[in-house]
Amino acid sequence: MNKKSFYLAIIPFILLGCNKTDSGSNSSNDEKCIIKEDVEITFLCMADSNYLDSLTSIVDEFMKTEPHVKVALTNPLGAGKYLMLERSVIAGFFNGTYPDLVQCYPDSVVKYMERGYALKMDDYLNNKEYGIYEDGQSDYLESYLEEGSNYRSAEGTYSLPFCKSTELMYYNKTALIGLKLDGINNNNPLDEDYINNLTWEELFQNLCPAISAKNESLPNNEKLIVPSSHSAIFTYDSDENMFITLAKQYGYGYTSIDENGNPSIDFDNQEMKNMMKELRAAKDNGYLHTYGSYGYYVSPLFQNRNSLFTVSSTAGLTYNLPEHDEFEVGVARIPHAEGKDYLAINQGPSVCVLDHKDNNRALASYLLWRFLTNESNSIDWALSTGYMAIRNSSYQSDKYKDALIISEDDSFKDKAKARNLQKIADVKSHTFNTDVFKGSSNARQNVGVLLTNCLTTTENLNEVIDEMFLESSNEAKTHL
Repeated sequence: MNKKSFYLAIIPFILLGCNKTDSGSNSSNDEKCIIKEDVEITFLCMADSNYLDSLTSIVDEFMKTEPHVKVALTNPLGAGKYLMLERSVIAGFFNGTYPDLVQCYPDSVVKYMERGYALKMDDYLNNKEYGIYEDGQSDYLESYLEEGSNYRSAEGTYSLPFCKSTELMYYNKTALIGLKLDGINNNNPLDEDYINNLTWEELFQNLCPAISAKNESLPNNEKLIVPSSHSAIFTYDSDENMFITLAKQYGYGYTSIDENGNPSIDFDNQEMKNMMKELRAAKDNGYLHTYGSYGYYVSPLFQNRNSLFTVSSTAGLTYNLPEHDEFEVGVARIPHAEGKDYLAINQGPSVCVLDHKDNNRALASYLLWRFLTNESNSIDWALSTGYMAIRNSSYQSDKYKDALIISEDDSFKDKAKARNLQKIADVKSHTFNTDVFKGSSNARQNVGVLLTNCLTTTENLNEVIDEMFLESSNEAKTHL
């Protein structure tokens, strides 16, 4: 997500309107609340306009359940810039202005751990009074909790799941469903089942060539893809995710942790080089564009019918919907490796509790997270924001199931939102986490740049690819 360069300055914050509680702290609610002494905490979030109101409302409700806790919900200028947020938190370690609870990616948590500020959460999670476990079981999705304990520098849980997402493939349903292409789908018209089970081999070796040939044969006013200098049949909005997902799906190297807990940079291998050559051929044939090769987010290409397929975050569906319902958007799993299991990357920010040497502040921060992700709020958050529900029970609730129902009278946008929720439920158990260690963020950035360079170099890729991979691998290793 951090595809732009940011300045190293400390970020100014916007203080939102949920930092007050009822002055009647000694009400009967004291009997039910856990925090018995007045305490103030700061939650540094990365809430954009799409879900800021929802978050504010939940925080307000939390303060009613814990009347001794005041929450200052702060939001840095420039929502979405997590690298900027991380730098502001680290700067705050030096002058005591860092928050109690911060929204962040695992790579940032590693840096907070290195500096001794990330709190281990296991005692809170396992507490008999306010923990989340019952009889050793948890309603939270296992892979999301595992991510919080996937830090190689220390045992235990140092982050907690919140705004989780994965990737799905969005496609122009109006143009593709029912389309008959010679030799494709056993010579049957394209249907949802075919698109939902695409392999990379079928996509680039068979489907894209057939679509390209069909598009060329049609008059301009009937084109499947509107011609432009950047038109491509298939687009992917993250070079980093595409590289890492391909390596994981095929079982090729990316990074690993040895038996002694030492990280290793493994992506300089012949299999991934061959993969990059195939992707370059696809790009040259007009089949592929990524964020890096296009130079910007690829969603406008899809919205303007310059592409037929696009892969992006499940939380970013709205960015891929045409503004005026010009066509209907279908939702499918991303392509998978032929003969391999379907896998999609686990992404989206979690939260980390930072240590202020104050037990009440730490407990209040944990309780806020627990309230944000309780059964009711987990459902409402997923339905209002597009992020994935992080509890198994959410997907079984009547409210979630009702949101999946599609009526013929629904707009194309509402139909796409319902399909997105349904597909999230289908793939939630097929996501994977990447190893997190000192330097893992640099490895991720390096492979993203590497894929971009392979797709855009003006030199003969066969002649320079060994050097490109070696240079990228050595650069990643310097950060271990």
